[in-house]
Amino acid sequence: MTRIILDNAELDKKTVSILGQDSAHVCLSLRMRQGETLTVCDGKGKDALCVIDKTTPERTDCTILEIKPSPAELCSRVFIYQCLPKGDKLEFILQKTTELGVCGIVPVLSDRCISRPDERSFAKKLKRYRDICKEAAQQCGRGVIPTVSDLVDFKTAVSSLPDGAVNIFCYEKERDRTLRSVLSSARGDINVFIGAEGGFSDNEKELADKNGLISVTFGQRILRCETAPVYVMSAVSYELS
Repeated sequence: MTRIILDNAELDKKTVSILGQDSAHVCLSLRMRQGETLTVCDGKGKDALCVIDKTTPERTDCTILEIKPSPAELCSRVFIYQCLPKGDKLEFILQKTTELGVCGIVPVLSDRCISRPDERSFAKKLKRYRDICKEAAQQCGRGVIPTVSDLVDFKTAVSSLPDGAVNIFCYEKERDRTLRSVLSSARGDINVFIGAEGGFSDNEKELADKNGLISVTFGQRILRCETAPVYVMSAVSYELS
């Protein structure tokens, strides 16, 4: 069934309206008409089964038939703290981790990041990054649009983590503690730090330890920075499903 995610949609009313590009997609691309049904999501975990009353390229009005929780979400919220990679790798990471159930991505500037944009130039890309997450969430049947945060430095990221979460530090020099051993007992939110090309510096490892992050290994293989978050989200989905 067609799914449309509307940011901050009010689904506690009897009707909902789809506007702008989303309405054009329903009317022109999908050629949906009065009487057909679709699902409208509020982007925060609620789905509304709706019937179309009227549709034009500018506006589609619907009557809400039923509201229920989005079925495609993980039982724990997972946030990826991704150290900024080169080129367009972050776009790939955003798309694939969204498909795998991530709740939010925090871009981090670490010691070994080759790409080092300033806040102003990075802010210009945020709309595109958020659009990528919305499109991926809509395509794969999710009811939550992952957040993409402003760029933060590593020290700020590790020192401002909320209480009560499981905080994981993916570290290539860790030899004993596996990701699975941590996930098997995880409850509540999960925050995962993943390095850029070159991984993390010794100073960052020390800072992570001081802030209570749990270092884990992926085994004998060293994964690329764009592969690691996909691996993590796949493992989380398997363990927590």
